[in-house]
Amino acid sequence: MAGIKKVVLAYDDSTGSKKALQLAKEVTRDKEGIKLYIGHVYEEEVKSELVESTERPIEHLPINNFPADVVQVPPLALEQGALDKSEHSIITHSSEKAFNNAKAELDALNMDIEYSTLDGSPAESILEFAKDVDADLIIIGQSGNEGIKRKILGGVSQKVANNAHCHVLIAK
Repeated sequence: MAGIKKVVLAYDDSTGSKKALQLAKEVTRDKEGIKLYIGHVYEEEVKSELVESTERPIEHLPINNFPADVVQVPPLALEQGALDKSEHSIITHSSEKAFNNAKAELDALNMDIEYSTLDGSPAESILEFAKDVDADLIIIGQSGNEGIKRKILGGVSQKVANNAHCHVLIAK
């Protein structure tokens, strides 16, 4: 590992990338002058999901649709119990969450670390990022694609290993 000074870690908070993070810690531990570049390919998704509410639903008006000043109010359009659920936006594949989890693991190492959010196809983005920082080594987790999809399309780690300008270490 004598000539390795710049290491790129592809990290997306998946099981494979967590293994790659552990491997990066082992490879860089107690080594002087190594800079670790952590790249996360932006794939953030926002989806809406109904979530059960713990609050009591709004009750119907107490005076049978007629307030005290005798002006008729139309009945509530919401059926009783419809407010038991509310819609919330849930963010998945968050770069911020991935970086916070990586920082929690790496803070104790006291080394030079740079975090970058990447755009585009995961394999191409990681390869371009590694070239831009002139990396000596890329550490990546084994791709999660299984079966026929992986055989036809190939995994991200396979594409990175086949096309990288530097060494690639795949964590299994």
